[in-house]
Amino acid sequence: MELWRPKGLVSPLPLPDSCGVNNVVAVWMPVGEFTPNDPLPNLSNVPLVDAFEASSFVTAKRALEHASARYALATLLRDIGFDPFDLRVVRDEHRKPKLVWSDDESRNRAGGPLSPQLPEITLGHSNGVSIAAVSLDGSSIGLDAEPLDVPRPRNLLTMMTSGEELQYLEQLWEIDSRVGMQEATRTWVVKEAVQKACGLGMHVPPQSFSVLNCEEAIISHDGHGFRLEIQYWRELLDGRAFAFGFSRLIEVV
Repeated sequence: MELWRPKGLVSPLPLPDSCGVNNVVAVWMPVGEFTPNDPLPNLSNVPLVDAFEASSFVTAKRALEHASARYALATLLRDIGFDPFDLRVVRDEHRKPKLVWSDDESRNRAGGPLSPQLPEITLGHSNGVSIAAVSLDGSSIGLDAEPLDVPRPRNLLTMMTSGEELQYLEQLWEIDSRVGMQEATRTWVVKEAVQKACGLGMHVPPQSFSVLNCEEAIISHDGHGFRLEIQYWRELLDGRAFAFGFSRLIEVV
């Protein structure tokens, strides 16, 4: 198999000031072009890629998206003073990614008991773009992105919203389907960011909470309550408009 190579530069991703730009840093990079019949690349040279996880990939698309997101994260970590080859990405029972030291030797090189706190991370990819962000203050964060020019079926609404939020999107879709699609995309990326930030992913159904006209999301799951701040903005990446959603976990009660 041919070794994976980056298909473009890792670039800073501008964040709104309200995301806490002093404590959150984000980057993006292109995934590169591929076809359904492309062979799987060899990812052994990509920092932060887990060999066992990589062995489960069956399509070039999945492998290329994974590799570019991990490469973007590794570049970001290097820029803020960490050696990505001293670190690993592990997943908990809800598949939330987290950084750990590769081994005791790596941690000792970084200072042993005085080694710096590892940042919290969030990763994503969509339609030819991979993103990565780190939280320097240890708060749990989520970042998600989707292009605004991709058509979406209307029946997606009932899979991601309910109640007043669903009614609002249905009415908007009736008035202008293009605006309805874009608003649905905005709602989706914010909900994805919330699911990532709370660390529960799709274990929290997107229909079970609302992000309509609010700056915080409230989630109940397994006897616990989660309060998260949320942000939304648009950004041009390679001349293409993307919707971005960001969330930070405020408290768990």
